[in-house]
Amino acid sequence: MDLRRLQILSALDAEGTMTAVAEVMFMTTSAVSQQLSILEKEAGVRLFTRAGRRVRMTEAGLVLVRHAQQIAAAAEAAQTSMKRFRTDVAGVVSLSAFPSFASTVLPKALTSLAQSFPELRVTIYDMEPFQSMAELRAGRIDLAVIDDLHPVPTEEMITSLLYEDELVLCLPPDYDDLPPGPVNLSLFSSAAWIMDVRQSVFEIHVRKLCRAAGFDPRVVANCSNLAVVLAMVEAGLGVTILSKRHTLSKAFKFVARSLDPIESRKVLLACRASAQDSPLISAVAGELKEKSLPMYLR
Repeated sequence: MDLRRLQILSALDAEGTMTAVAEVMFMTTSAVSQQLSILEKEAGVRLFTRAGRRVRMTEAGLVLVRHAQQIAAAAEAAQTSMKRFRTDVAGVVSLSAFPSFASTVLPKALTSLAQSFPELRVTIYDMEPFQSMAELRAGRIDLAVIDDLHPVPTEEMITSLLYEDELVLCLPPDYDDLPPGPVNLSLFSSAAWIMDVRQSVFEIHVRKLCRAAGFDPRVVANCSNLAVVLAMVEAGLGVTILSKRHTLSKAFKFVARSLDPIESRKVLLACRASAQDSPLISAVAGELKEKSLPMYLR
């Protein structure tokens, strides 16, 4: 059986429609259908049935998907073994990360990697953690930076801690009527709130924090752009919660206060177990870990 067709079948199991498979595999829908038909003939059994626009895997199809995943892992392990014999770090590594990491730690790591390994190319994708893990499991990316704000499946993956990230409340610069020390969110039940994009993992988490403090936040803006968020806070249009690393910005004036109780998240790096020994993966992972350390630990 052709490995590419097995990859298409695995994508069909994950995506549920041939149109979605075509998008993620960079194929036409008719080409996906044709390759799956050939695979069914090779297997000699029905691998899926149609249910409207979606498809449902048969028992035989699910068995073959499991074999396909094992074959893909074995093929990647073989490639990794061969790469160990190379002394140079050259090639492409694809990495996904969420915005706060991509805008703080990642640029410094990429600059250092370019200087140390000029023949290494790192491609970057901005994704939510659950998207990153799905792409990592499907073999479409090599490394994923995720957090633990929302549980994601990590079976058959290797994860390592990059750092623990405190979440802080950001207030307009003239907000001076608070006692010193950490603040409780209940004090801001009537405030206007500026949030991350709707239904993002971070926005959902901040809403949970507000509800735990006894109120539903009055959201006046949902923004993905950090500069817009901080500009609105500086102008006094609302308050927000951000990663403490974002409060190092000198471009905007605002007050950052720790929360009571202290709130933090773990930032993790994930890769497939079959690829963890690749020199390319090791080089990128090592640099990300080094640049994630606080300055006083470097």
